[in-house]
Order: sequence, then structure tokens, then C-alpha cells
Amino acid sequence: MAIGAILLALITSTIDENLDYDLAQKLGWFHSNKADGARAILTTIAGSMMTVAAVTFSITMVAVSFASANFGPRLIANFMRDRGNQLTLGTFISTFVYCLLVLRHVHDSAGSDGSVTYEAFVPHLSIIVALLLALASVGVLIYFIHHVPETINIDRLVADIGARLKRGVHDLFPDPETVDSAAPRAHPPPWHERIENRLRVEVAATEAGYVKGLDLKRLAELADEHELLVRAQYRPGDFVIEGDTLLELWRATGPTEGEREQREPESVPLARLRECFEMGYQRTAEQDCLFLADQLVEVIARAMSPGVNDPFTAITCLSWLKGALVEFIECEAARAGPPPDAPVLVRPIDFERLVAVAFDQTRQYICADRDVALHAMTLLAEIGVRTTRADHRDTLRRRMDELLAASAATLAAEVGGDDVTRRHAETRRLLEEPDARERRRDGTGWFGGSG
Repeated sequence: MAIGAILLALITSTIDENLDYDLAQKLGWFHSNKADGARAILTTIAGSMMTVAAVTFSITMVAVSFASANFGPRLIANFMRDRGNQLTLGTFISTFVYCLLVLRHVHDSAGSDGSVTYEAFVPHLSIIVALLLALASVGVLIYFIHHVPETINIDRLVADIGARLKRGVHDLFPDPETVDSAAPRAHPPPWHERIENRLRVEVAATEAGYVKGLDLKRLAELADEHELLVRAQYRPGDFVIEGDTLLELWRATGPTEGEREQREPESVPLARLRECFEMGYQRTAEQDCLFLADQLVEVIARAMSPGVNDPFTAITCLSWLKGALVEFIECEAARAGPPPDAPVLVRPIDFERLVAVAFDQTRQYICADRDVALHAMTLLAEIGVRTTRADHRDTLRRRMDELLAASAATLAAEVGGDDVTRRHAETRRLLEEPDARERRRDGTGWFGGSG
């Protein structure tokens, strides 16, 4: 936006300097008659923009500090990435830059030995544009005052994380339009048979940090080019240190005499393979949907802490985690997995791992509150109703049993422990007996909704 302001200043100044007709007459009462007045307008706008920009930046930092203290430090990136905050600061700074550049074109008449060498110049069009930018900045300021409370609203923040989590889970599965389901498929041997009688080579990490991204397309191209079978030991979100094995390679031919004397064979492009990993000092949600799930877990942990004690925020977070798990079930049923003969093997994020992040990491916090424990038990049943796979239901039943045991150890019977026990019996019956689900829906006791 600042670069755009520089270009706009050059364009309007050029128009002011080179138009043949009298621009002031065309503009009517909008134009400035004297250079002093034009200079005062531009100076006032530029100075006020920097003042407002400083106040806006301070308010943003206060909002970030509030969110970090109440919701968790890993949520700061959500505020720094907010387009509304960026637009506001960009508008103020751009207006300041524009006025500063136009100001240098305003000058009075001057002379030498009593003769005038050049006349006074007032860039009328540029000043009108500066006034329009000032009015736009006032509108942006009003928007920002309304926007800041929205950014620190916990329901909006959780909803944004939950929506991004659902998109991240959706992206775990290949697009069905790119998979030719009608094409004949061979049945390649299992991975351990494919790597048999091949030479194994390890690709070690050369720096420590989190894996921020993994270029699977480029990795597959290199594997095909050099006839390799590749297994990635780490995926985005994992932490590695120097010397950890990033990749395991299996190549068809043995090493040459020259390669035996080297630690890394020349025929294997180890440096190019390492470049497929993007490393960083913090986790991001770019290819790591579990990071978003961990953010919701962190909000739950802080909401259920004794100093906050906000069960309704925890219930909201659990509901969005349910949405991600249902999205996983639907995508898993509708989309094909990676081709079995792919040259690159990456450990996938399966249903068990996603459920573990959502319910194992939150059990110690939600088990001590009656309302949150009941809601979690209900969500487990609703997720189980949506899946047809027996292993998925076994996973959910195990979480129900563990949540019941944790609640029994922390909740007394008279303050909600009996309610959790009854809800557990109901949810187990819903998962195990299809007829019970239908009877429950037809009656008034179905808790999977309010209709």
C-alpha cells in the first residue's frame, strides 16, 4: 500500500504539471488558491495520519497482549495476520507517504535580481486526492474501532480457528477430480517387499527446528528421476534436531567404488531432497492441521483453569473439534487415499490421532465440570453416529470410557457425577444398537440437537 501511494503521488503530480488546460478552473471551488494553504493542508493530513497510526498500533498491541494472556501465546499469529488490522495501518501509512511526496511539489514564486525565474505551483488534483485519502482514513478508523472488539471476541476467534481446522482436514485427502477412479489399478506389493534387496540411505537434518512444510510433489519427482523409494520420517509440525533422519531412501543399485569412500553417495541428490523440507522456529498451520487443533485445546485448558472457569468457551471449542472429526469421516469415505504404488511414503494423520488430540489432551480439564463432560460425551456419540467403521466407533467408545473414569474420580455424584454416568450409558447404547438411535430420534430425549 505504501508503494501504491508512491505511484499515486507520481501520477497525480505528473497530471498537475503537464495538463495543457487550466486544472484549477475545471475543479472550481475544490482547488487551493495559494501555496501556503496547500502546504498547510498536506502538513496537517500527514501529521494527523502518523498520530492516528501510532494510536492504532498501540491498540493493536493491547489486543494482542490481551489475547496472548487470556487465550494463549500461539494465537498471536491470528491477530498479526488479520486483514482488517493490516488494512487500517496500511491506509494511514500510505496517506502519510502520499502527502509527504506531494508536499515537495508545492512551492511559491521566486526570483533573481528582481525578475521571476519560476511561478508558484500548487498541485490541485494531488491535494484533492489527499483530501479524499484523509476522508477514507476517517472511515477506516471508524471501522477499526468496531473491528478490534470483534477480533478479541472468543467465539469469533474460536470459529475462525475451527473453520481453518476443517479446511485443513479437508486438504489431507486428494481431490477426487484429480483421481481417475475408472482407470485400472495394479496391486503393488507391500512397502517392506518393495524395498527388499535395495540399498538404504539416510538423509539427516542439518538444522534444528519445526518442519513447516513438505513439498511432496517435488519429493516424488526426485524419487522418480533417480528411481528411489522414499519414506519421510517427519511431517509438518514435528520438531527435529541436527542429525535426525528426515528421509529414508532405497535405491535399486549399490554404491560405486568412489561412493563407498564417501559418507553421502553422489548419485543420490541429498541436498535437493533436504530442500523439500521447510524448517522454522515455530509451528504454523500451513500444512499442519493438528496445530489448529492444539490451539483449540489450549483455549480449552485456559478456559477451564480455576482463574477463568469459563465452561461455555470450552463447549464451543469442543463443538468445532467435532466438526473437524466429522469432516475427516466424510472425506475419508468420499475420497481416495494416495496411490499404493507411490514412490513416497508419509505417515498420515489418521482418525485415532485426531481423536487423541481432541479428547485425550482435554480430558484432564473437561472431566471436572459437569456441563463440559456431558457435552463431550454427547459429541462423541454424535461423531460415532456419523461413521460406519467399527474401528472408529471403538476409538470413540474408548474415549467415552476414559472420560467416565476421569469424571468419576473428580466429580462427586451429587454435583454431576451421576449425570455423566447416565449419559455414558446412553451414548454407549446409541453406538452399539442402531435401533436405539432410531427410537431416540423419534422421541423427545434425543440430545444430538435441539429440534
